[in-house]
Amino acid sequence: MRGRTMTAVAAAAALAATGAVAVGGATAAAPKPAKTVKGSLITAKLHTLKPGTKVASSRIGTRTLVNANVGWALAAGQQAQYAATTTNGGKTWTIASPALHVDAAQAPLAVTQMGATSAKVAYAFGSGQVADVTSDGGKHWYAALFQGTVMAVVPGLGSRQLLAFVDSGASGTGPSGPTYQYSSTNGGQTWTLAPGS
Repeated sequence: MRGRTMTAVAAAAALAATGAVAVGGATAAAPKPAKTVKGSLITAKLHTLKPGTKVASSRIGTRTLVNANVGWALAAGQQAQYAATTTNGGKTWTIASPALHVDAAQAPLAVTQMGATSAKVAYAFGSGQVADVTSDGGKHWYAALFQGTVMAVVPGLGSRQLLAFVDSGASGTGPSGPTYQYSSTNGGQTWTLAPGS
C-alpha cells in the first residue's frame, strides 16, 4: 500500500510541476495557442442552398456595405447560414458561399457577424471557433478552426491582411481567458500567431 501511495504522490507532483492540473484550488493552466492555424476549403453540403440563389431581404441579417452598391451580409435558409452579396445597394441579395454553418450540426462553426473590405474580401465569425474568409468574391471560402472563440476579425495593415482575435476561454477567473491575435495575408488559408500573444 505504501508503494502505491508514494507512486500516486509522485505522479501528482509531476503533473503539478507541468501546470497541467489544478492544485490546492488553483485552476489548470491555459493551453498554449497554436502558432499556425490552417484554413480548410469550405465545400457544398447536401440539402443546402447553392451559390447564386436569390435571397429575400427578410432572410438577410448583419450587413456590410463596402461602397454605395456592393455589400456583404449573412443570410439564413435551409437550416444554415451563408454569405450573401449585393451589387445594387441592397435591393437584391444572392448567396455567395456554400453553407458556412449548418444549424444544430456544427456548433463550433457558428457565425453571427459579417465583415468585408472590398467586393472580393469578406469574412464571417462570431459565437464559434471559426473565421470564414473569401478573397476572390466568394468563389472560394476557407474556414480556420481556432482553439477558442473568435471574438473579432478586422482589416489589418495593407489590403490583404486580416486580424483575428481569439478568446482562449481557459481562465480560472471567469468564462474568458487570454485573447490571442492571429494574422492572415492569404485570404484565410493560413493564420499566424502574433509575436507576444
